[in-house]
Amino acid sequence: MKVATYNLSKIMRNAWYLKKSQPSMTFSACLRKAWRNEKQMIMTARIEGRTLATAPTSEYCPIPMTAAANYYGAQGQYCGN
Repeated sequence: MKVATYNLSKIMRNAWYLKKSQPSMTFSACLRKAWRNEKQMIMTARIEGRTLATAPTSEYCPIPMTAAANYYGAQGQYCGN
């Protein structure tokens, strides 16, 4: 039986994203939640018979946030009315 190898960089990025989105959480709680999410994703992929390469990603994707950034000028002033 093959032991799962984890992408530690992805887990840390996920933990930092959780910390930035929920500042009231401690970083250790965010890290535990990131590990739990990663293990859940691997277990779900194993149950569904998928490989980990096709498993859905749980990391932060900043592309949807660019629409709101278009309303701010070079100096950071809002100009979207």
